[in-house]
Amino acid sequence: MKYKGRLVGITLVILQLIMWIFHHKLHFTETGNKIFEMIMIVFYIPIFWILGKIYDRNKHHTKELKTSNKRFQTIFEKAGIGVALIDQNGRPVMVNPKLQEMLGYSESELTKLTLNDISVPEDAQINYEQLHKLVKMEIESYTLEKRYIRKDGQIVWGEVTSSLFPNNQGDFSYVIGMVNDITERKATEQKLMKLNQELEYRSNRDGLTGIANRRYFDEQFDFEWTKAEKLKQPLSLIMFDLDFFKNYNDTYGHIMGDNCLKSVARLLSGVTDYPICLPARYGGEEFAIIVPNSTLRDAEIIAEQIRLDVEELKLPHKQSVISPFVTISVGVASIIPDSGSNSETLIHFADQALYQAKLNGRNQIYCLQAVELVH
Repeated sequence: MKYKGRLVGITLVILQLIMWIFHHKLHFTETGNKIFEMIMIVFYIPIFWILGKIYDRNKHHTKELKTSNKRFQTIFEKAGIGVALIDQNGRPVMVNPKLQEMLGYSESELTKLTLNDISVPEDAQINYEQLHKLVKMEIESYTLEKRYIRKDGQIVWGEVTSSLFPNNQGDFSYVIGMVNDITERKATEQKLMKLNQELEYRSNRDGLTGIANRRYFDEQFDFEWTKAEKLKQPLSLIMFDLDFFKNYNDTYGHIMGDNCLKSVARLLSGVTDYPICLPARYGGEEFAIIVPNSTLRDAEIIAEQIRLDVEELKLPHKQSVISPFVTISVGVASIIPDSGSNSETLIHFADQALYQAKLNGRNQIYCLQAVELVH
């Protein structure tokens, strides 16, 4: 009852008044005493009323607190996500059933551990830093994604939201953490990321030879040109094509022609193991290799190695007028990019060098220091 305390107080005053009336009907006392006692009885009324009001308020607050605690306990136990009450040292004080299920530990086991004990080390450090800021009240709450180590050793992902939680004295000495199991979502994200990477890789690869395609070559060549111009470094380009390849296709057919191109592309990865080289199929039977931060001489050495390795393949080519086997003609050009040139400059001179190698009899290398011709 909302006014129980006040009603009890008034009832006590009324009872005392009744007792006083009977007392004075049976016993005659002096008039002054009667007046004084009447005043005291009237004075008791507000006192008992105030005391009753205080009692009612405390009773109401106690009831609300019990209701609130019961509501919290119900939510805590029935929540569809993991919930834990954590002390300032990162040790769980209370753990709801969902979090126990997620981590594979019982509540009694978890209260003997710390967050670091059940977290992947890299993630534990980040979580600890945020928890430290939270306890010092530098932040009101934080949310992060982290990995937990289950009792059986499996890794599970959780999206954690933590905030301060008052204790019985009203001090913010606890942290309440809510953990949403996002393991399946993370697995899906990883699959999508891997798929996107694979799609991106395939979009950059030539469908026949498996090396970089023309589109990717153009992107990387522009990037390397910009970088070389900024750093004032040399940039070299090797371009080559297979000698009399049209005759090869006409003689052996396109399937054998494709196999020939694949064989040449495979050896490029072995020859151009210089980490920063990028071999690409430039078009048809023509290939190109970007050689960043390298002089004309550096690129010439790589080009000669490629030419010799193609000869070593000993792919029969009876329609070649210079060799019984497949050979290549190679053009090499190098430049230090500046404001007076652009990426097309180097491609132009590499192409001119290739043309000159063919004019000189094929199966050979021709080099041009493009910077000298620009100036």
